[in-house]
Amino acid sequence: MKGFIFLTVIVMVFFITQPLAGEVSDTSKISEINLPIYNSDKQFIFKGNGKGKTLINFWASWCTSCIQELPILEKLKKDHPNVTFIAINAGESKGKIKKFLKKNTFTYKILMDKDKSFSKGLGVLSLPQTFVVDASGKVIYHGEVPPKDI
Repeated sequence: MKGFIFLTVIVMVFFITQPLAGEVSDTSKISEINLPIYNSDKQFIFKGNGKGKTLINFWASWCTSCIQELPILEKLKKDHPNVTFIAINAGESKGKIKKFLKKNTFTYKILMDKDKSFSKGLGVLSLPQTFVVDASGKVIYHGEVPPKDI
């Protein structure tokens, strides 16, 4: 019985201390991104771009919610031309991404997190997930849906 009570308290503390979608703690930061660019031999390196906000969207081809939010993300990009948009594919091969892109369009840079290590390091365990970071890399939005405004 003591074990059950202890586990219940731990679970309650975990959920109480987790930020809600759109909320982030003051210390949340994406200090660096170093991932391969889809369809390129180059790496994308981000260390706080110093140029304004960056929207980072984690997605996969099998994720129906990811597909449904594409028009929302494209509209945000069109409405906010000074914001850098990055799509990070979580765990798929170039072949799967290529097949997906024949039916769906991204007008922004696609990065590959083939082993999901970067995603997992940010606590991205379900898709889709969207982050908005400021010029220094501080997370100013995190949610399962894109923000209504940036």
